Amino acid sequence: MGDCCEVHHEEPKQRAPKPREEAPKPKEPKKEKIDQSRITVLTMLESVGAGDWTKAPEVTLMLEQRSGDREVCRSAAKAAERIACQEKGLDVLTEQGAVQQLLQVWHSHRNDTSLAVHVHNVVARFWERASSDNQWICLPAQQAAGKALITSGQNEWLAEAHKAAVKLHEKGYTTAAMEMYRQCIEQFNKDVGAEHQCTLQAKNNFAVLLEECQQFQEAEKLHTEVCKQFETKFGAEHGDVTSSKFNLAALRAKMGNLEESEAMYKQVLEVRERTLGPQHSNTLRAKANLADVIRRQGRLMDAEQMLKNLVDQCHISFGRDDAHTLKARCQLAHILAQGDETRFRQAEAHLREVVSRREQKLGPSHPDTLTALGRLAFVLETNNPREAEQLNEQIWQRLDSLAPMDRKRSRCRQSKFLLTLSEVGEPDREEALVRQVVERRGTTLGATHPDTLAARSELAAILARKDTEDAAAESLALRREVANLSETCLGPDHVETLAAKAALAGAILRSLGPDANEADTRAAREEAESLHLKATSRFKTAQAPTLPSTFSSLASLSYPSLSSLPQLPGCISLPAEGSSKIAVLAQG
Repeated sequence: MGDCCEVHHEEPKQRAPKPREEAPKPKEPKKEKIDQSRITVLTMLESVGAGDWTKAPEVTLMLEQRSGDREVCRSAAKAAERIACQEKGLDVLTEQGAVQQLLQVWHSHRNDTSLAVHVHNVVARFWERASSDNQWICLPAQQAAGKALITSGQNEWLAEAHKAAVKLHEKGYTTAAMEMYRQCIEQFNKDVGAEHQCTLQAKNNFAVLLEECQQFQEAEKLHTEVCKQFETKFGAEHGDVTSSKFNLAALRAKMGNLEESEAMYKQVLEVRERTLGPQHSNTLRAKANLADVIRRQGRLMDAEQMLKNLVDQCHISFGRDDAHTLKARCQLAHILAQGDETRFRQAEAHLREVVSRREQKLGPSHPDTLTALGRLAFVLETNNPREAEQLNEQIWQRLDSLAPMDRKRSRCRQSKFLLTLSEVGEPDREEALVRQVVERRGTTLGATHPDTLAARSELAAILARKDTEDAAAESLALRREVANLSETCLGPDHVETLAAKAALAGAILRSLGPDANEADTRAAREEAESLHLKATSRFKTAQAPTLPSTFSSLASLSYPSLSSLPQLPGCISLPAEGSSKIAVLAQG
């Protein structure tokens, strides 16, 4: 057997095993550095107590420096809320600009509910204080905070700004209210349109204020615009439409357009009697104003009969002490005073009772009380000038007690020595001494100095008590000059100016002789009544504290778009001694 071939198989070469790769070691987590300063800040903020106003600067600083840290902002807002729970705390927060800082961090962290709650609570406290303290909202820091709130895009804060303007208006802060109304109207126009109810209500309020400030042309333009827009939007019988027509009729009467005013009042009265009823307060107010317009046109018997019916209706509906009843009695007395001796005594009795009831209900220095007292003095000018002079002096003393220092009368009034001369029957010597005082004060102080004007008023009063035509003419000329100079140099709301106008009105009435013709008598009565009304209409503003001049620095406001303003209720009537009314935005 042949040799078999051996097949040799080579063993595969063993490869050297690869060295095992070691698994990477897990990285140890980096230890975060503890922000000790942040902990200190949070601890400080949590330690702030209720009303702790000393911490307000630190809280404001943290809001500014750590605006990106949500937790710090939340704690700072909570601390601000605790500080603002007391007036002093809110004062310091506002002065430090904390309100603006809170709004900024709130916008940065919109989804933080807790932060939003704290911010809204601080803002609610701000508007609560603004509504109750008219001087406070007019301070520079408060103005800046208010502007920031209005521009924040929150519709309820815009409504709060309008309500604050109404409060200023009601309390006689004319300049401040006018500026705030302008800003609100501008923003309402931008955000909800010129025909929205909120815009129209703000315009109505502004027009009423312009009317009170004797800016009749601008007020008429605005009233007419509002009236047309309301009627287009709601129809002729809507309450806001009749209110707007009422205000326009009152303005037309003040401007002397009596026939137009009468026609508009009749339209308002007819709608209100049908929709509200004959005994409703708004119906009776329209009837009272219509009667006054009829009286001014010389139809005294028609006006008198209408007012007698009105007084009876007011007694039944509201009672003897109600403002509507007392105002109607004042109007009726105005007509009765132009009649015979019996009717004059009836007018005097009406007015004395109105004064007494208002003093008991409202107080001796309330503007409505002083208005009734002024009307009584005005009626007594021709029959009892001595008592009229005494009543007017009571009015000026009461106004002086409440007016700010820059509106008070001069302290240099008639001396006890002059009073003694008058009492013992030495009027000539009294006149000579006062003439010397007038001359010396004019030389040393100037013709327009309050003390000089006061002395000239005293001289006019002395001359008025004489029975000669020359003395009466000189007294009337002095009264005119003093009234004009007082308004120009002291301002329309100064107590000295109001006293001078009332004194001139009385002098004009007393200048009417028994032989005066009907045309002259009517013209003199209209001039005297106009002066009297100008004086009494300023009683409220004369008592209002003087505002900081910085209010006018409030810049033009602009607001982010308001997606949906709530439909606010219509006008709320605020009865006053005047003819118009204010429409107040009320939250639903």
